[in-house]
Amino acid sequence: MKFSNIVKIFSIVVVIECFANAFGIYWLQFFSKPSLMLILLNYFVSSSRAFPNLKYLIIGALTFSWIGDVLLLIEKQNEFLFVYGLTAFLAAHICYLVYFWLTGKRNRGKFGLKIPLSLGIVSCSLIFYLMLVPFLGMMKASVLIYSSVITLMLITGLHAFKIKDSSFAKLYIAGILLFVLSDSILAINRFVVPLPLGSVGVMLTYAYGQLLITEGAIRNLRSAKTI
Repeated sequence: MKFSNIVKIFSIVVVIECFANAFGIYWLQFFSKPSLMLILLNYFVSSSRAFPNLKYLIIGALTFSWIGDVLLLIEKQNEFLFVYGLTAFLAAHICYLVYFWLTGKRNRGKFGLKIPLSLGIVSCSLIFYLMLVPFLGMMKASVLIYSSVITLMLITGLHAFKIKDSSFAKLYIAGILLFVLSDSILAINRFVVPLPLGSVGVMLTYAYGQLLITEGAIRNLRSAKTI
């Protein structure tokens, strides 16, 4: 299926999910929210049959994201499931981290580690975490681990490609940044202060971040001969 068609189908479900979220139509979210990652999984798997083994990391990331979506949806009625949902998304980020690391190894000779950029990312991540600490309670260690993995995922993603040398790199970078932004909004909305339509903002950035990463992976893996 063409990417443009997927964008249309995906966007319809995103609109339904945001509408259901904003107006508290819980039963409708049981259709819309789990459908998002299933659409991306079906699109990726149907496009990746001839791809190298790295595809399984993307499949893993989307699968764990789907599990996380379901757990956080049910968590509205069972708050103890939040930690399990967070763990599922942690696993998704680890899959992406390893994917970007292995992909970047092929380009390691083309460019070195961007020290100022990496230090800037680590510094921003640390400052953001320290701002959250007073509000985290028993979640300090869990959020620190999660924040560390996201930071590493962002760094490896930004180092995996030269943006000007690959048509898919911009999709990756935009997707990664949206995913990180989504987690940041979620943290503020949940631990610090409820934001106006905060959960809708989380969903928009998360959904389109995943969409762009998935399409970037498809275009990247099409160009990969062997892994």
